[in-house]
Amino acid sequence: MIKSVIVKKFIASNKYVIHPELIVKDSGSFAIPPYVTEYNLSTEELLNKILYVLEFSKETTNHIQDPKIGYQEYLKAMEVKTMKALHDNTINLSLYVRDGIINFIPSENKGSKLGFVGLGLDQNIVLPFNSSREELLKALELALSKCK
Repeated sequence: MIKSVIVKKFIASNKYVIHPELIVKDSGSFAIPPYVTEYNLSTEELLNKILYVLEFSKETTNHIQDPKIGYQEYLKAMEVKTMKALHDNTINLSLYVRDGIINFIPSENKGSKLGFVGLGLDQNIVLPFNSSREELLKALELALSKCK
């Protein structure tokens, strides 16, 4: 089973939006509620929110939601009107847990046309999910520092 979470940080306002993903076998992943919005989080507070939201991630074999509705819901949850506004001064961190391993995947903001693009496997931070809290916090800090 895979569980996945996305963290968006709006740098200017120090706002975080954390949400789980619906992982659709042989298709991809889609943002789903809850969308947790918080401001001025410490790394420890952010880790707590991530672990909470991770529990809402799901796997399925088919995606039944209308993509247009999902897109509108996503922008509303991000409190922006356009994808351009979403990419304005924002960083993105993806996390997923599979087979007891947590992967922190920093990305680069390539703008609204290309989206958030992973930096490559060599930039991912990978460790056992049952690592100490201190190790998870260090991994989260490092992953966030790599986001562009």
